[in-house]
Amino acid sequence: MKLEKEYDDSWRWTADLIVKYAPENYDERGIYRKNEWLMSSDIGKIYDGKRFTREEYLETEDKYVQAVIRGMELAGCSFLTVEYLSISRSKTDMKRFTPKDILYEQNKDLYDMFLSIKEGMRIHISQIEKAVRLNLRGFMNCDLTNKKKDFYVRFGFDYYMYFNSNIDKCILKKEIEKIGLYFNPR
Repeated sequence: MKLEKEYDDSWRWTADLIVKYAPENYDERGIYRKNEWLMSSDIGKIYDGKRFTREEYLETEDKYVQAVIRGMELAGCSFLTVEYLSISRSKTDMKRFTPKDILYEQNKDLYDMFLSIKEGMRIHISQIEKAVRLNLRGFMNCDLTNKKKDFYVRFGFDYYMYFNSNIDKCILKKEIEKIGLYFNPR
């Protein structure tokens, strides 16, 4: 019987949180209180009296991709390694995408990455967006690391993304906010 590797989440104590959620919507206990979309399947639903669109979703997802790429650049990384990998959905789920699907045009490349990704795989900065999108869309959960450069990217539920790095926090905060996301908003 194969035993699963125990996952060490002690990194959470030193991680920087990067999110789409505005600081003013957290209460004094750090709980987010505004009703907002949480996943790509929320496209078409109503939030604050307004229909959440595919364009809004992709704009936000693009910001997360930009944040990872900018973090890699600041840390001097040309690649990240898949350190931990948990597949959340089946290949069949991925294949169900058709031209009628809201996010269809990107799915061929994402599907190819989904089929080939494995622990220990190095992903070049030019391809990292696929791994970020697969994480955000809930197809997998993986830690992306470059231990030599001391740069780690991890994903939580509901569009919570975490960086552990030696990048100057003032510089990282400025760069993340320039992209349009929030840095340690609680």
